[in-house]
Amino acid sequence: MKMMVRRFSARKGAFLAAVFAASCLPSAAFAEYRSSSDTAADVLDYIENERRAERENRLSEAQETLLKDTAAMQSELRQPMEDHLTPLPTAFEGDELFYDQVTGEFFARGSVKITRIDNRRILSEEIKGNARTQDVVVENEAHLLQVTPGMVRADVRGWKLSYNYGVGIGKVENAEGKVGHQYISGKKIEIFPDHVVVHEGRATKCHAKTPDYSVSAKRIEIYPNDKMVFYDCDLWLKKVRVGHRDRYTADLRPGHEDAPPFPTVGYTKADGVIVSQDFTLPVAKQIDFIPTLQVTSKDGWKGKAELRASGDYGTLHFQYGYWQDRDDNWIRRAPSLHYTFGHHFKDAPIGWGVEAERGRWYNHGIKSTHTYWKVNVYHDPIPLGVGASLTLATDYSVTTESYNQSRIAGLSWSATLLKKFDDRLTVYGKYSYSQVYTGNALFAYNVADYNRALYTGFSYRLTERDRVVCGTAYDIDRRTLNDVDYYWYHDMHCVQLVTRYRVKRDSWSIRLNFTPW
Repeated sequence: MKMMVRRFSARKGAFLAAVFAASCLPSAAFAEYRSSSDTAADVLDYIENERRAERENRLSEAQETLLKDTAAMQSELRQPMEDHLTPLPTAFEGDELFYDQVTGEFFARGSVKITRIDNRRILSEEIKGNARTQDVVVENEAHLLQVTPGMVRADVRGWKLSYNYGVGIGKVENAEGKVGHQYISGKKIEIFPDHVVVHEGRATKCHAKTPDYSVSAKRIEIYPNDKMVFYDCDLWLKKVRVGHRDRYTADLRPGHEDAPPFPTVGYTKADGVIVSQDFTLPVAKQIDFIPTLQVTSKDGWKGKAELRASGDYGTLHFQYGYWQDRDDNWIRRAPSLHYTFGHHFKDAPIGWGVEAERGRWYNHGIKSTHTYWKVNVYHDPIPLGVGASLTLATDYSVTTESYNQSRIAGLSWSATLLKKFDDRLTVYGKYSYSQVYTGNALFAYNVADYNRALYTGFSYRLTERDRVVCGTAYDIDRRTLNDVDYYWYHDMHCVQLVTRYRVKRDSWSIRLNFTPW
């Protein structure tokens, strides 16, 4: 018969191979998803980003059960816990329990569960240890769960576990599971309150028996929300080894918009197949050299590189090579100096930013010294009730070109209305006035298509793996509907297919992305 002993103290993660070779390194913080759009459909990008974040942070069924059980434990306390006191209340469950009140030693057999009220649990068929020192030892298979605030989130299964649930330090052999956002496996895993070390193991964000992408290494150090360091690592696509690095550090800081560590593969009518991969090479503190291998089936190699220096006062980019905007327009910088800075007020729903660039631009036989600067101000989304919100933004910019001695200056502004009806359907409407647009700009790169435009569209989730988006652009000055774009997002396990069809231009584009699953 199952019995339970509760001890409540009053205290207390031949070219495709070449391009992919150095690309398949997992990172818990994928760069923020940004769609290509000239119908303002990018205002819906947050749906995809929220979905990916939810999938990354989703608790396992065992972790959800643990939280329910510890909540029940807390409800049974006769008085609130004092956080600075130890040991914290711990529950022992098993078919057979033996406890020595003098030494604190215990032995448990049969569906054993040791649950600490701060959301930690150890499960096995047989556990021995000491309740006073809070040490446990498992010789056979063990299951470790940890959802403790301020500590590494873990759900790991393995053999020969030794763990101290008082300080949260232990190790387990031949283990696998999930740590933070990473699915890991290794011959030995060491667990500490703030990090995990995997010996002779593998890490990925793809939860499959044979991951679509992964990295194996002699040693992996995972510091959640900070960094992940790989030593002597091999890169894999499925079962194919495609590269090696002696050491690699992945940035895991939340909101860090670094280049994604995976290749992008796509197709457009104008460029054909496009394969692109960024590499971030640290030069000094807060200074990185970022070369990009980029090739198209129609035009061949279109590489680029930049030297990036970032700090509290903005980011400076020294850029050279071919660059493509979100509307598939190209420009060649040879070279150019680009500066960006953004700030959001702590006590007000307002942010502002500065952007400036000067350099040589080339496209379609035109060569010009391009000079541009902009100051922008925006308001956070203003809740209007019943799932609706309004976003306002404005900027003042000046653009000059040496090619034709042109100068364009003035204000631009926009107002965006967003309405979420339910988890499936979201619609948007946007009015935009742009001082610089393709009608008066020398280069079409990174400028609006229209002087005054009204954009509308919607997003609808068909299934758990499929979502469609429709966006339209109405040119107010010409009184014509100039663009109608359709998007289809389809999840294929750990790879996402994004298809875009531009009705008015009769053109297709396709992009493949690695995503967490």
